[in-house]
Amino acid sequence: MKIIKLALIASMFAVPSFAHEGHDHGAAKTAAKVQTVQGELLDMACYMNGEEKGAKHAKCAEMCVKGGSPLGLLTKDGKVYLLVNDHANEKPFADAKLLAGGNASVTGKVVSRGGVQAIIVGKAEKL
Repeated sequence: MKIIKLALIASMFAVPSFAHEGHDHGAAKTAAKVQTVQGELLDMACYMNGEEKGAKHAKCAEMCVKGGSPLGLLTKDGKVYLLVNDHANEKPFADAKLLAGGNASVTGKVVSRGGVQAIIVGKAEKL
């Protein structure tokens, strides 16, 4: 009887560990709409701390993003999108990081969660 109880208790803890395995974000993928957005690729740390942007800040943005700062995109009408990696295809996000501090066209799934707009990067090209 003790063995059965222990097996049941162990299975209760094992099941949740499989719930996130594989990063299947099914709901996020179905709700997202693919769009192309153009603007300046920002390092979000400097932008949020002091609204640093533009040509004078390009080298800093490049260094900050390489160092791990989150990447964002500022449109001409002042909207800011957080750029995030697509777990199924990481190269486009890596390409976007190389363009930090410059203007780019980013295509991907646009999602909004908890007041944050983001683009799951599918393609990034320098303008």
